[in-house]
Amino acid sequence: MPSPTTAASLKLGAQTIVDVSASSVSLSRSQIDVTAIGDTHRHHEQGFLEGSINIECFYDSSTNQTAILNSIETGTIINEAELIWASGKSIKGKAFVQDANLSVAPNDVARLTATLLFSTNDITVTE
Repeated sequence: MPSPTTAASLKLGAQTIVDVSASSVSLSRSQIDVTAIGDTHRHHEQGFLEGSINIECFYDSSTNQTAILNSIETGTIINEAELIWASGKSIKGKAFVQDANLSVAPNDVARLTATLLFSTNDITVTE
């Protein structure tokens, strides 16, 4: 059931999940300590770019949302995972499903929340 307030869509390869009701992205870059022995202060270099995508969507087992559950079950890497916001901004890269939670409450719709972790530092952000 498509939501009129869909915030984003998630592409998993050729499949698109359009009912993403909430999403967030986390990007980080660890610092690497390169201080030489005998230095009087620390020196740091930028580490690798890391990131994850968190989504919540209205779950419908008749759609391609099952790809998220299939991916966590098989442990396969999704060669192109891309989150596209309604504004047109996006983030993509190779990723795998780190966790998924399917929940249903009485008189409510089924909801799927999932975290996709980028498997390489080859992450593309489009603004």
